[in-house]
Amino acid sequence: MASEVADAAEASKDLLASFPNLLGLGQLDAPEADWGTSTLTALPPEAKTGVLANGLTWTVHENREPKARAELFLVVGFGSLVEEEEERGIAHIIEHLGFSATKAYENHAIVKFLESIGAPFGACQNAYTSFDRTVYTLHVPTDKEGIVPEALTVLREFAFFTRISEDDLDKERKVVLEEWRESKNAQGRLFEDYIKALCKGCKWCERLPIGKEEVIRGVSSETLRKFYSRFYHPARMSVVAVGDFDGEVVIKKIKELFEIAPGEISPLPRSAEAPTRPIYAVPDTPGVVVASSTDPELSYAQGMLDCKRPRQGSSSIREFRRRLAEDLFHKSLSSRLLKLTLEPKGPRNFFCGLHRDWGAHSDAQPHEHLVIPPSWTHATGLEDSC
Repeated sequence: MASEVADAAEASKDLLASFPNLLGLGQLDAPEADWGTSTLTALPPEAKTGVLANGLTWTVHENREPKARAELFLVVGFGSLVEEEEERGIAHIIEHLGFSATKAYENHAIVKFLESIGAPFGACQNAYTSFDRTVYTLHVPTDKEGIVPEALTVLREFAFFTRISEDDLDKERKVVLEEWRESKNAQGRLFEDYIKALCKGCKWCERLPIGKEEVIRGVSSETLRKFYSRFYHPARMSVVAVGDFDGEVVIKKIKELFEIAPGEISPLPRSAEAPTRPIYAVPDTPGVVVASSTDPELSYAQGMLDCKRPRQGSSSIREFRRRLAEDLFHKSLSSRLLKLTLEPKGPRNFFCGLHRDWGAHSDAQPHEHLVIPPSWTHATGLEDSC
């Protein structure tokens, strides 16, 4: 028995050796009896973080791999959930306008800067708007002097100085409308029906980030400016820098660029008091709910089985272990089912399983998903998986 325990411990060490980030969590050495009370740190010990006088949070982490590269993020703590009915879609429009023009960059100069340094640029590569956040991302080289400081300046422009004029808005409407049209394909229409059934009774199903066509076509620049000045507040933002650079130099530059009092941000000053981030929980569903949708453009059948559960944390070792085990289960299940479809006489369908949360700040329940063709539930023995 003792030898089996020793063998298991040795195997565990070999497994963890492949995951240096896990080994960096010193709390994993705690006795199993303490797992429920041992709290995991949110950041590695090498990372540095702080809060500016205006409330903006920053985090900087030196990381030597990949060499001469850095990723810079501006995270705004609001997305489509805070839009009013007549504003549906404007958080996404404001994200677009940031790349069009700002106080310091005219006529898509930010795009030209990114192209000049070989940084990737394109749909969803540099920014996205979700229900509860808007995130700007810059992937930049660090082997040339001045690039990281200018990239941080670009993030500062997004945060405080996006230009929102009627001319800017009219030019960008066409781009956003095209994205809206693309979202209205068969898969997009079915997803909208699906989320309305899943989140019935809460704001999640009423505030898809892409918005409404009539709002995109007719909203005024004044409405966007009011939204921008209210919700792009430094106390509800975070700047994150990770990469192969001198961390102290980056921290100094962040403080230099972003330390601006809310009321001194011009031409759209922010209020002294930061807006509150609302919490919209996905409501529980009594009993079993069945929803079906059809679309003439869809070329295949698809079934989805969702199991709502109360939100569970992941800050202690025990919670982290549970979450990791669940993720591994879903990945293993997906791999097994996909393997079945590749067998010579296997079903010609694609299966997958996953675990998903609806927003870190939403207090929504996580969902476990099994995406399976309905006719195969009994054949694969998955009817009781959730």
